[in-house]
Amino acid sequence: MHPICVYFADSKEEFKPDMSAYDERIRLVCRNPVAGARFFHFMIQTFLSDVLGVDATHPGFYGQTSGYYGTVKQQGRLTLHLHLLLWIKGSLNPQEMRDKIIGSDSVWRQKLLDWLEKCHTGDFVSGTKDDVAAYVNELKKNPDYVDPTQSLPIPPPPKCSEHPAIATHPNCKQCLALSEWQKQYNRTTDDLLFRSNVHNCNRGTRKDGTRKKNKASAGCMDNKWGKCRARFPRVTALKTYIDETGAITMKKIEAWVNTFTPLVTYIFRCNTDVTCLTSGTAIKGVAMYISDYITKSTLKTHVIFDSIRTVFQKNGEMIGGALAAKEKA
Repeated sequence: MHPICVYFADSKEEFKPDMSAYDERIRLVCRNPVAGARFFHFMIQTFLSDVLGVDATHPGFYGQTSGYYGTVKQQGRLTLHLHLLLWIKGSLNPQEMRDKIIGSDSVWRQKLLDWLEKCHTGDFVSGTKDDVAAYVNELKKNPDYVDPTQSLPIPPPPKCSEHPAIATHPNCKQCLALSEWQKQYNRTTDDLLFRSNVHNCNRGTRKDGTRKKNKASAGCMDNKWGKCRARFPRVTALKTYIDETGAITMKKIEAWVNTFTPLVTYIFRCNTDVTCLTSGTAIKGVAMYISDYITKSTLKTHVIFDSIRTVFQKNGEMIGGALAAKEKA
């Protein structure tokens, strides 16, 4: 879906963000899985340096990065994705954080909540899900409309040096250009969120509840309890607050969207989840998750090659058959 991934997989030397037909892109990337891995590596390195400020001259978006640990996994379609834990320099340990939260320093608590709300949110930028759905459906009617997941982000124009304290100066071209870019940023981010981040328990199923043929993976409701394994819908709250035990509840209006960082969504044009580990249970869960990956032993070379041989033996008829490239992949 991403122009840079298609460029890596193609044989063209000059990069142009013009996208070819979907089937052609599928074939390009399937024939060249190394290009997909190169693209993934490029995006993660960009995220580390540009967003987190690792080995960069500027601070990270969330603060100064003290350390990070990431684990790479395959999705059902064999593309790569990352789970990453980030440490911010100067952060308190969980007990110190709790002591300050339930303490008497209300100014410090409010600054903490303000920082958390800037780091991630669980709502659309410019309206409710229904508002965004109506807006996106109207946008699609325009023949010049471009799917934002298949385009590159537009960088902001330079800030106005003459009116830095004013959000938009009415007679300044730079201020007006920045204001127009901000509107475009909000619209594009909401479009991306609506396409990529809204959970649907019925995705891949027919009205009678049976699975569609091209959806081989199990759905989130495929269990004996008939409940969503992703724990949707989420708990909502009209505002961010701290209860008497020191637990933080973030403002959240949309029940079918995970928390995310709008800036990261706008830059990377895909589904991302961002959250802050504010509970001891979550921290213990992440510590166990990381330990499991660190101690996981790698397969021996002969086992890997035998696995590859078995896949080709079992799927030889399908690979050489008449199925569409998308289904083969």
